[in-house]
Amino acid sequence: MSDLTQGSSQPDSISVDDSGARLRAFIKPIVIVLILAIILSLLTLDYYNILQVEDPNFTPPDISPIPENPEDPGGIAWGAFLNMLYYVLIAFIGGIIVLFIIKKGFMRFLIYFFALLMGFSWFTFGLFYGSIISYLSISLIWEFLPYFLQQTINNVYIPILYLFAILIAILGVISFGIQTFDKIWLRNTMMIFFGAMIGSLFALHLPLLTAFLILIGLSLYDIYAVFRGPLKGIIDHGRKTAGEVEELSSIEGNQDVVYEPVPLFPALPVYSTPLINIGLGDFAFFSMLVSVAVVIGISLASPFPLVLSLIGLFIGVLYTFKLLQKERALPGLPLPIFGGISCLILGVVLSWVLGLTDLSTIVGLFV
Repeated sequence: MSDLTQGSSQPDSISVDDSGARLRAFIKPIVIVLILAIILSLLTLDYYNILQVEDPNFTPPDISPIPENPEDPGGIAWGAFLNMLYYVLIAFIGGIIVLFIIKKGFMRFLIYFFALLMGFSWFTFGLFYGSIISYLSISLIWEFLPYFLQQTINNVYIPILYLFAILIAILGVISFGIQTFDKIWLRNTMMIFFGAMIGSLFALHLPLLTAFLILIGLSLYDIYAVFRGPLKGIIDHGRKTAGEVEELSSIEGNQDVVYEPVPLFPALPVYSTPLINIGLGDFAFFSMLVSVAVVIGISLASPFPLVLSLIGLFIGVLYTFKLLQKERALPGLPLPIFGGISCLILGVVLSWVLGLTDLSTIVGLFV
């Protein structure tokens, strides 16, 4: 995914004096994403707990591209570092490729590519989260169902699950064809759910040290990408194109033509409104951080890691928005992620100081 570190920006063609409206437009989707990520993380952990009760040897799948060596603390750290480099490299190479495609004018190809990628991803999410939610829902009433109904559910469960996954995959593809603000609510809704799902998925299926280093590494890369790297080139090219279109309308002198701005980089997965644009990567990694805090909080039987990480993240979000009033584009990850991680660590320390957990349990989270 080449847009993991997409920055946040204010469209050039919109002039809005009401900073309160912009702030609400900026905060609202982030709040929804984080709530969804917490819910999905809790549901997934509950589902895995049930599977572990049924099979004590069950362990959640590890999606690390480079396995860590649990027998060697140095191997754990080295594996986590290599995984971080892997994702940063993907973000960098993906950004370079996307910039090249945009500059060559192959926007239609980019739209089709990301539409198909979204379709495949939504199909996978439909199967994964659909199975979790349906299993937990049915298990609540299973004992009260008559035998014939239980048999019917067993027979139709898999086909219905696949049908559901196919339908939301189609919806994901269709949403990518929407390129105007008056109909973009569908794509924005899909972006919100997608960010929460992928963030929770990463947090629960990567070792904690790997997850932390990925968050830190991509936040640092986000700074480079927006100010010096591929995203800067994409942003500048998008603004140049928009300016040329506006200038052309002015030259034609058609007073009946009203220049209506389109979403920033409609070929990319971006949450877009007339007031603000937020990259999918911001959603994904905000939710990943919060989901990591959920895992740590449950492991330590303490609310402090989650609560404090949310506070730190939103402090970073608010400072990012404040700076966004002066800058036309900013990396969306660094301040919220570093604020969230710092407060998450504070929450872990506070849990230890108050006697809610012990040091061995904390160390055991990372080995």
